[in-house]
Amino acid sequence: MFEIGGYLRELTHQATQPIYYRLHTDDDSLVVNAALGRSIRIRFLGDKACIHCGRKVKKLYQNGYCFPCVRTLAECDLCVVKPQECHYHQGTCRDAAWGDAHCMIPHYVYLAVSSDPKVGLTRKGRELTRWVDQGAVAAVLFAEVPTRRQAGELEMELAQHIADKTNWRKMLADEVEQTDLLALRKQLIDKLPSHWRSYVLDSVTVHRFSYPRAEGQLALQSLSLDRTQTVEGRLIGVKGQYLLLSNGVFHVKKHVGYRVQISVS
Repeated sequence: MFEIGGYLRELTHQATQPIYYRLHTDDDSLVVNAALGRSIRIRFLGDKACIHCGRKVKKLYQNGYCFPCVRTLAECDLCVVKPQECHYHQGTCRDAAWGDAHCMIPHYVYLAVSSDPKVGLTRKGRELTRWVDQGAVAAVLFAEVPTRRQAGELEMELAQHIADKTNWRKMLADEVEQTDLLALRKQLIDKLPSHWRSYVLDSVTVHRFSYPRAEGQLALQSLSLDRTQTVEGRLIGVKGQYLLLSNGVFHVKKHVGYRVQISVS
């Protein structure tokens, strides 16, 4: 048996084939790939703590933040999920230094296939992390723009022709639409207004990803430590930020900040 404990953190990964995952707490970690086919048990120990300030709270928001941090941190502002509504240029950013480091820098707009083809955006240099976190099996860069706001505006332009969301159930069930991303990219370029054309990248590569999987039938029931103190089952796979168990799927990112004990046997 192997056991770790502490406040849960996001899965991290390396873009190998298949993806190499680690499951973390604030104190320790374990290699998830090595636990495939074995029984995993995640027990909630009753405490939750904000991943920014460390304050113990009864409820967490936005994947691990306490309410005061959600109200004050730049990384918790609405424009993080709706970048086209960035208000940095108005002088009203919650933290201009954070905005300089995270928003006023080059961003990529990309196309990916996790379930159906979709458009998305990410900071330049973070694209592999973003694609794996979304469970993409294929992805290709579309354009590079100077700021996050412009990336959001371009994403909204493309979202008139292609989805901008992932169907998590189809993604986990590997119900993936076969898509020629280069052909789709060309079609979308042809539909772009002229003022966006200069940002489109000339030379791109389609990146492909596979995820660790053991034999076993996938159950798409969502497992939550808010409904039960213990989540337990045979680990049959990992994809995106999900652990795929014999009796359901556990979204790790939604439980960041929960104090847990994790054992593999």
